[in-house]
Amino acid sequence: MKVDKKQIDFLAKLQKRKYRDEHQKFLLENPKVIFEEYGNPLLDSVYVTDYFYKDNEDSMVFKSIYRLSEKDLKNVSSQVTPAGIVALFKMPSPQKFIFKSKHVLILDSIADPGNMGTIIRTADWFGFHHLFLGPNCVEVYNPKVVSASMGSIFNVSINQDVDLKVFIKDLKAEGYKIVVTDLRGEQFDISKDNKIALVIGSEARGVDQEIINLADQRFKIMKSGKAESLNAAVAAGIVMNKIKF
Repeated sequence: MKVDKKQIDFLAKLQKRKYRDEHQKFLLENPKVIFEEYGNPLLDSVYVTDYFYKDNEDSMVFKSIYRLSEKDLKNVSSQVTPAGIVALFKMPSPQKFIFKSKHVLILDSIADPGNMGTIIRTADWFGFHHLFLGPNCVEVYNPKVVSASMGSIFNVSINQDVDLKVFIKDLKAEGYKIVVTDLRGEQFDISKDNKIALVIGSEARGVDQEIINLADQRFKIMKSGKAESLNAAVAAGIVMNKIKF
């Protein structure tokens, strides 16, 4: 099917969070992930150029496919050089959290989209299925976040704009140990038996001091080189690995 101007205008508007929130839809532009998600019930429709369609005709198994020009694709894409395909997805609804999950990931002021997407992907790898993001975090359906997550955005439950101080107090009341990453903390063995809520802060400012004050343990990642800090996504991966294994 050929795409019309109204559809192009709608897709282009989804580059802004206001419209993503209003319509509860977002765009995904990674061809590999789009093909992997062909059976995802959240997939609304797929838009491809004629050139991309001809090159990948055997893989075009989507129920709703629209053809669009290279010019129109550039109008709706966030990429400088679009790949030739873009998919429209409905936003997944966060799973209801009932304080039974053994491991929870809390993100405070993660503003960089690449970091956020990588953290989501890493959380998926280590089995942290519930993520809670403070109000100062980048929106998870930002195109760069979606791209960096490599499809993991569909595999974890993400709650945004959470009042972290209130939520952490609720977690503590339910028996969770709150572990924060902190350069002023110390090395220790994290018990595999406890329910753990891991808090990761931004590379620039770390975890908010009021949240640190609520923590049960402050974990310091040891170093042997000269770098002043670790990328937040790398730090998250190191500590999630320690908690899991």
